[in-house]
Formats: sequence, C-alpha cells, structure tokens
Amino acid sequence: MSNTNVKPRFEVHKLDGKGKRRIAKPIVQLNSKGEPILDKNDIPTLLGGFNYEDTEVDAGWMVYFPNGSSIHVWTEEEMTRQGFLNDPHLVNMETGDDMGVAQTASLRSRSEQKERVTKNSKVHHVNT
Repeated sequence: MSNTNVKPRFEVHKLDGKGKRRIAKPIVQLNSKGEPILDKNDIPTLLGGFNYEDTEVDAGWMVYFPNGSSIHVWTEEEMTRQGFLNDPHLVNMETGDDMGVAQTASLRSRSEQKERVTKNSKVHHVNT
C-alpha cells in the first residue's frame, strides 16, 4: 500500500503582533450602585442583548488542515483545549487511518527543502 497521500492532521503557525477582537458581554440589570442584580442562584439578571467592546489582544494562531481549510484561534487556552499544541498525527487521506506522530518539519519547510535539493542537485543526467 502506498503512503503517498499521507499528511499531518493539522499545521500551526503563530501570528505576529496584535489583533482586535470583538468581545460580547450580556446586558445585565444593575442596582443603584452599578452592581449586577443577582437572582436566587447568584446569577446576574439578564436584560437581553449584548454590549460589544473591541479589545487589542495577541494575534493568536492559524491552524491549517490538509483539505485546504483553516481556522484562527485567539487564545493558548483554546489551542490546548483543541489539542493543537500537541504534535500532529499523520493521516492517510484515502482511508482516514491514523499513521502515528508526524515529523517536526512543517509542510512549508519540507516543500522548501525539496525545492533546494532539486535546484542544487549535483546529480546530472548522463546520455548513454
């Protein structure tokens, strides 16, 4: 069986800089002191709707998948929860079988390495 269509389940790239993230906070009923009014279970009384606030945060991570899709993840907590900070396993794209842990080289670096070998190859074709 050929392993030519084996790829990492995902690839992670840390984004540089900061990004603006819109945070939604529920509108709650406040008392005269500006504190939330709590119900019998100590939960704030919701009035419905949200207040939105743009906050500057770390840019986060981009996670790429072998089918061409990608997601943006803002927090390290979410990266850990989703398992994206672990070494990715290889997956056989034809069968979906798990092929074990992938090498540490990224798809991008492996592609660049392959290109360097081709351009710098010392092997010449000999006509016979």
